[in-house]
Parts: sequence; structure tokens; C-alpha cells
Amino acid sequence: MKKTIFYLLCCMGASTFTHAQEAFLNLVPTINAVVESIPDDKPIRPARATASEAQSNEGITRAYDGNLATIYHSRWSGTSFPVTLSFMFSASVSQIDYLVYYPRTEGSNGNFKQFELWYSLRGDGLPLIKYGDFDFEGRGLPSQLRFDTPLLNPDTIRFVVKSGENNFVSCAEMEFYQADTSLDLSFLTDIFADPACSELNPDVTAANIATIPNTFFRKLASDLLNGNYDREFRVQEYRAWEHPDRKAALNKTAAYSLRDNPAGIYVSQGECLMVLVGDTREQRISLLTQNLSSGGWDTQKTYPLQQGLNKIRIIADGLVYVQYYDDRGNAAPKIKINFVTGAVNGYFDSRKHQAADWQRLLDKAVAADFDVLGEFVHLTFPVSAFKKLTDGKAYINNWDQLMIYEHEFMGLYKYLAHQFQNRMYCHADYNPEAAYMYATSYRTGYSHGTWNELIAQNWHRASVVWGPAHEVGHINQVRPDMKWLGMAEVTNNIYSLHVQTSFGNASRLETDNVYSQAFARASSGVAHQDLGSVWYQLAPFWQLKLYLSDVLGKKSGYEYLADFYKDLFHYFMITSNQVAPSTDGDYQLNFVRKACDVAQLDLTEFFEFWGFLTPVNKEVDDYGSGRFIVTQTQIDALKTEIAAKKYPKPPRDFTRITDSNKNSYK
Repeated sequence: MKKTIFYLLCCMGASTFTHAQEAFLNLVPTINAVVESIPDDKPIRPARATASEAQSNEGITRAYDGNLATIYHSRWSGTSFPVTLSFMFSASVSQIDYLVYYPRTEGSNGNFKQFELWYSLRGDGLPLIKYGDFDFEGRGLPSQLRFDTPLLNPDTIRFVVKSGENNFVSCAEMEFYQADTSLDLSFLTDIFADPACSELNPDVTAANIATIPNTFFRKLASDLLNGNYDREFRVQEYRAWEHPDRKAALNKTAAYSLRDNPAGIYVSQGECLMVLVGDTREQRISLLTQNLSSGGWDTQKTYPLQQGLNKIRIIADGLVYVQYYDDRGNAAPKIKINFVTGAVNGYFDSRKHQAADWQRLLDKAVAADFDVLGEFVHLTFPVSAFKKLTDGKAYINNWDQLMIYEHEFMGLYKYLAHQFQNRMYCHADYNPEAAYMYATSYRTGYSHGTWNELIAQNWHRASVVWGPAHEVGHINQVRPDMKWLGMAEVTNNIYSLHVQTSFGNASRLETDNVYSQAFARASSGVAHQDLGSVWYQLAPFWQLKLYLSDVLGKKSGYEYLADFYKDLFHYFMITSNQVAPSTDGDYQLNFVRKACDVAQLDLTEFFEFWGFLTPVNKEVDDYGSGRFIVTQTQIDALKTEIAAKKYPKPPRDFTRITDSNKNSYK
């Protein structure tokens, strides 16, 4: 039989449950009754610790206080690298086998990047010995470091941190463990065909299983042999995803989802979750739990995973997600994971489930929320709300189409290297004080007041689709080149208009009678910042699409203008923020410059009408106040620069073009 090395990562803590938790555990397969046959690893608490520097009230004791909500943090002003964190142990500590670094649960400042690890042993009289060089890459995931040889009688373990995210150093918890070696796992390779223990070797019989000394593994093997094991969600191969921060940096947008690998498993506080992990090929993976219906996004808890058996004491109820990031994305090796315990909640994935599976999967859900996956979108909303839908596949396909429309508008199908590798995450927000809808890094949120309209079979109608397109548009705003001061609630609506009209709805600029009011305001000669409404400010951005792409882009000699916004977005994506524009006024003028360059037309008269080339000096409140300045000197210099390029004027003045009259401009 094939031989494989198995590892054991166990948890600590008392296994006490409330009556409500005991009732919940009745839903979990009976294998939960034998989890205590797997021993726990022993947590080792440092006797004391020191840091070469610390921010006031965020000292090193916070790194081992047992509370993930408190953090050690280096000086806020001028962290001096390397930062040295030393953990000392009492004479009663005989052995340490591994450690776990937990980064902060909110934000990323200070997440460990490159560091050296040093140690000393009690009584050997030797100075600190360097164990090795490591890099946790600034990722917001717990990281486990297992010593090749256990540290016997450890005195000090020291981290010499040479770099951290945003040039800080922080740590929510640093945990140390002595592995329990009393469990004999030598039988595993004789019984199971893989490290995830998801299949039996072909020659295994009931008699073989009866000889297994451990009740947990005997129960698992018996269920597999008898066909009683629910494999649909318990056993899956999980792919790697590019970390969303990477594409956000490339495209100069906000980041997409951190929840791309739902497990379809729900866990209860206090439960010991038993997870068997296949060959990790030394990849760093973890699992995360999240309970939107009780505490929201901030309830997330993370746990590192190792190859082989993991016994994890769950500290908060929630749905389970696997976190596995690799810049190769789907080209990286898949990792098989077997969730032996926990309740099956399931999820719907349009790529592998059919419309007929919708009701079956919803009926089996045990949690308040349910994950629905499309190719480009991931939704987490209440089961009760999803049950209003008769065809979940068609519903998620509409969300996917929204993303396709926005990505197409951004030019991601023309410039393939910029395609997002993660989904857009859209989730319910149960907080009664939450904004109606909102967008922030890694997600868009939707309050209870939106669910009735949002979760409807025909949600793509004009009155509903605008909201999701608007919030997703916020994530997709190219910043700062298309999101200078005052544009936060303007340029995202270019996407909204494109999605709205692409779904066959009338343009909101038409139905809300925006055009005539915007024309009147612009005719008074005010600056674009003084038009008085985000809708009036939106009109010229949409007119550029109507005339350059929809009208001229269909004429001989102007076909290239069909891709006007695609090419404009691409230019801004690939241009460093350190190039000439440095103030918000500069970015507005640079938009004019590059619009002319991409169109190969002198559009200065159009931009003069709409106030882009009108002097302005004012305080603007746009999710934070700032001074917005455009001077006449800057305007004159830009007009001279554009005139020197000798671009022709557009064939027609299009300052009055609208969705309904655009055909008259052809």
C-alpha cells in the first residue's frame, strides 16, 4: 500500500457546551461523539516577553494575552527595523514543537513579512542560535512554523522582523505548542488511500477496520466502507486563488473577494472541528469562520491548517471558508480537504449545480445564511430570502452578467492581463444601522431593507439593478485617475449606466430628467465641481461614451473609438501614480488630456462647456474633505499642449447628446 506521512495538529480548551450548542450538535454526524479520542496538543504560554520597541498601550504582552482582538504594534511614527520580539519560557517547559503567528484581525499594518528566527536552549550555555530565514509575505492569514526537530528545554524564541506591511510590525497572538505524540497513527496508510482519509485502500475490509485502535478513525473508515459518509461537501479539492490585493494594485481598484473557497460547512462555538488535509506541497492554507447573522463581517476567525489531521476548537459560530492563496491561481496544485465534523450547510455553484439542485440544497441548509457562487460573483444571503427564488441558477447568472458588463466596459476582455482572478463578494448585512448598500475592500454589503427587492427573480429591472451595479462600480473605480476628489459618487455610476442600459432598461439620465437640468447648469459657466449634483457631473462622462463609442465608433475611420473607455481605463491602470498628476485638480486635467489622446480628437470645447477647464478653488467633502484647485495657468498650459498635437475637432458638437437622440448624431 502507498505510504504517506501524516501530521497531527490539535487544539486546546475545555469541551463544554451550552444546551443550545448541544441541540445543534445533534445535527452533526455521530462521529462527533468520538472526537475526544484524538488528544490535544499542549499550549505553551511564555513566561515573559520583550520587544525592541512598541507603541504606547500596544506592548508585547498583547501578543500572548489569549485575545485576538488586542495586538502588539511597533511605534506608529518611525518603526526602526529590524524589530526584535523575544519570548522567554519557564524552566517547566520541556519542549516546543511548533508556533502559530496570528496577524491582526482588522487592517494589515504590521503583518509580518521577512524575519529571522533565533532560539536558545536552557542550560546549554550557548548564545542564541539562528534557526532560519522566513517570509510570511504580509498576508492577513495565520501562519504555522513547525520545527524540524523539537526545541528541548527552550529558553528563548526570538523574531528579528526585517519588514512588515506598510513598514510596521504587529502581532495579534503568538502561540507555542508541544505536540501530543501519544497517538499511534502508523495504521493510517494501511487503511486510507490518501492523507485526507477520504478513501479507503481497495483491499480494506470490515475486519481490517475492526483492528483500528482509535475510535475516531475506526468510525470514519466504517462510514466510508458502508457508504454512509456524506462526501458532497465534506470532501472537496480546493483550488488556489490569487490574493485579491495583487490585482487591485495592478488595476488601481479596490480588492475583490477573500471568500472564494466556501466549504459548505457550518460550525458551532466550542465544537472540535476535525479536518483532514491532503498533500499541501508546503503551501500555507487556513480556514476562516464567518457569521453574518450574528456580528457580521467582524466575526471572522482564522485557523491555520497542516497536512494530515487538524483538531480545531471553534471559538465562534459560522460558515467555513478555506483560504489558499498562490499567485499562480488555478495553475497551483489543488488540495484535498476532508471536513469530518461540522454540519453540512452546502452551497450552490452555477458551474457544477443545475437549476434542479436549487431547492434540494436550500432545504438541507442548517445555518441562517447560504453561499451562492457564480463564475464572477459570490453571494451570501439568508436562506429564507433565497427560498423566494424558483431558479437560483438563472438568478446568479444575472449577477454574473452584471460583472461581465462592468469588466467589458473596463476593457478587461481586451487587456486580458488585467482580468480579476477573484470573484466579487456581495453579502447580507444584518446590522439595523448599516448603510442601505455599501462597498468597501473585499466586499459589497446590503442591509435588510434591500433584500426584498434584491433577491427577486427579475432583479435586473431598472429600479433594482442600479444599486448592485453602483456598489460594484465603487470597487471597480480606477483610482485616483478616475476617482479624484468629488468623483467618489460620480464615476462609479458610469458603470451603473452601462449595466442598466445593457440589461435593456432606459438610462436613468433620461428617466430622471437629468440631461435638461444638467445642460442648463453647465450653460451658466460654472466649474464641473460646482454643477450642484452628482447626476449633473455624471452626464459628460456618459456623453463621451454615447458619442465617441456609440456614434463615431461605428463610422469608417473612427472604429477605434468603440473602445474609447476600454483604452482610457487601460492607460490609467498601467500609469504609475507617481507620474506628473499629483493633486486632485491635476487628475481632472489629466483626464481631459488622456481623453483627447485616446480619441485622437481635440475635445477641449466639450470639456470647457462642462466646466472641466474652468478655474476652481474650493473645499470639497467627498468621504473626507480636501482642497480642489484648478488654475487658469494650468488650463492655458493644457490647452496649448493639446493644440500642439494638432488633433482634429470632433465632427459635431455633442454637448447635447442623450441616449434618446444619439442616433441623430450618426
